[in-house]
Amino acid sequence: MKGLSFVFVASFLFLTASCNPVNDSDDLMLSKGIKQVVFFSDEEDYKHEASYYDAIIELKKQYPAEFDNMMIIQASNANKYHDLFEVEQIPAILVVHGDKVIANVNGTVTKDQIIEPLSAVLKNDYR
Repeated sequence: MKGLSFVFVASFLFLTASCNPVNDSDDLMLSKGIKQVVFFSDEEDYKHEASYYDAIIELKKQYPAEFDNMMIIQASNANKYHDLFEVEQIPAILVVHGDKVIANVNGTVTKDQIIEPLSAVLKNDYR
């Protein structure tokens, strides 16, 4: 069972290798004209992120373009963006369009509790 968890985490990391992690600069490169997914991750507490990994994999199958520019913000850099995104707990995932957060899920939740609100905004033409 531990081996399966390791394979799952390794697979997730491989799938997200094409994502754009946020660097340590103060400039967060959000694209204004598209919906963008931002994932706040704590690499030291990855066990609480399994439902997020499952949700990301499932949502990426349905909305590949929206996940092409997914940004990952590590917990060590999260305090820089707390006021901008109003993230209460890590892990967290949100969808940003322009300057607005249009979907936000954080803390310990199930895969379905992540997929439902994100899918609702990703499938709509939000303006």
